[in-house]
Amino acid sequence: MFSAIKIHFKRICVKFFNHPAALVSLLIAVCLLVSCAPKWQTTPLEPASAPVTSDNGMVVAAHPLAAEAGIAVLKDGGNAVDAALASLFMLNVVEPHASGLGGGGFALVRMADQDAKVVVYRERAPKEIDPSFYSDPLDSLQLRLHQGATSVCVPGAAAGWAEMFDNWATLPLERLARDAIDAAENGFLVDPTLSGQMTNNFDKLSADKLLANTFLKTLDLGFEPDSSADPDSLDQPVYLPYDVGDTLRQPELAATLRLIVQNGLRSFYRYPIGEAVVNAVNAGGGVMTLEDLEFYSAEITDPVKGSYSGYDILSIPPPSRGGVALIEALNLFEYTNATQFGLGDPRSIHLTSQCLQQAYTDARFMVSDPAVMKTNWRQMLTKEHTENAADGISIDAIPRVRFPVQKADKKDHGNTTHLVVVDKDGNIVSLTQSINYFFGAGVMAGNTGLLLNNQMADFTLPPTEESPLPVDTLNYLTGRKRPRSNMTPLIMLKDGQPVLVVGTPGGSRIVAAMVQIVVNMVDYDLDISAAIDYPRYFPVMEHLVLENRIDIKTLKALKKIGYELHPTGPYSTYFGGAHGITLPPLCDKISGAADKRRGGAARGY
Repeated sequence: MFSAIKIHFKRICVKFFNHPAALVSLLIAVCLLVSCAPKWQTTPLEPASAPVTSDNGMVVAAHPLAAEAGIAVLKDGGNAVDAALASLFMLNVVEPHASGLGGGGFALVRMADQDAKVVVYRERAPKEIDPSFYSDPLDSLQLRLHQGATSVCVPGAAAGWAEMFDNWATLPLERLARDAIDAAENGFLVDPTLSGQMTNNFDKLSADKLLANTFLKTLDLGFEPDSSADPDSLDQPVYLPYDVGDTLRQPELAATLRLIVQNGLRSFYRYPIGEAVVNAVNAGGGVMTLEDLEFYSAEITDPVKGSYSGYDILSIPPPSRGGVALIEALNLFEYTNATQFGLGDPRSIHLTSQCLQQAYTDARFMVSDPAVMKTNWRQMLTKEHTENAADGISIDAIPRVRFPVQKADKKDHGNTTHLVVVDKDGNIVSLTQSINYFFGAGVMAGNTGLLLNNQMADFTLPPTEESPLPVDTLNYLTGRKRPRSNMTPLIMLKDGQPVLVVGTPGGSRIVAAMVQIVVNMVDYDLDISAAIDYPRYFPVMEHLVLENRIDIKTLKALKKIGYELHPTGPYSTYFGGAHGITLPPLCDKISGAADKRRGGAARGY
């Protein structure tokens, strides 16, 4: 058969090579066919790896060194909060593109002898911020809002870590930061994830001397430069991304972490670190002051609560929309029986997509920073709201969400990190933290080694004459306000006992990924590793972004329903990088898994 195909192909080539115009047409047609080919046909669904198991405790983090730092603290007698802080210190060193003291987040903490609490340390806009500055017609791409010093919000991580340390930690701060300081000073081996991000963000890193000197290596020319060359050109190093296996050292960051250990976590907001942050922002056109840093404080509050199929759900309240959107989506799943057709069935995907979109939409119109905007967001958690929200959800039609408010965007602009910890006494931490886009704003706070966030990008700008379309009023940018978030750390309980701890990065895809993981475990009886590994999808109206491991028959059925499909790779970072731990009786032993989509690791002892 193949011989016949080869002979026929040769005849075609002879014919077309004798007619150049026809040959060009053939080549164009072939290129179009190749580019339009459904790439999702090529990757089969394979079994997931077995979960990592342990008897005493477990840490799942976005880098093996971070998980190992947490486990070392548990072995030294620390509790889950101690281990979480040790892992966070290490992540600041080994995952600089995703999280660190220059950002913020949310921590869900459940000590075995206490009710669960949430530490809210989301960033805030500087007091004197002027929204009109970001609506300049000359800045049509809104670069001021999304990159550089003008995109930096007041970091919350140090204050959030301080609240966790003061309320629940048992070991000295020096012990919790020790391994991270050693990795920063003596170096660590660059992994594929970090090397890839250095390559993908090379322009961003090389545009700033401080970032380039920290996160890029200089090319060794191997010879002495010509002495007759322009002296100015001799001072310009040639930068390259670090390769996998190279050693990255960050001595400035090591010195900063030592200073924080010496003076306490809240010293971040004072001289000299705070001053370095303010100077870096103002030098780039921002308006941050030391008063903004001194004003900042983290908040300890109660989690939002819901239920699903006999399990209790704990998650994060506003200013994250994640917790309430997740609970509404799960309520809608139960009300519409959305998962009745089975795992991977196109009808289940269709129904859950509609439920998800309605939950996202309601959260957008009900959730904001509660310190600034008073809304009745708790209504989203009620049975009455579920019945009303389910109106229009149908097995027969494309989603009819009442307020279409999102776009189908396949680009993964940024990164976040999620960390889960369980200790031998049953204390639990589920924590999500971010600097927003990869390498944040692309701004380093002087010689501190600290990258600053670009969380200003998470605000919505008020309408202008040039842009009068209706916009998201609850999330308008104003001074001292916290932007809305999608972070969704989760703890699930059965009869009062925790059985699942999970969370993921992924921006607007977080809630969709989280409900799919929960359903995969509760409704489809997958273990934590298989639940995280299973191919994901993200709906926006008639658009469906999905991984190409989904069965071809399912995809054809979804297209027949009316979806426009946007396939990604088999394990796409677009869908986050979930980390999870399950506990008996949901499993035999403590079991954990890190997502293949990113470079995480589960470690137990």
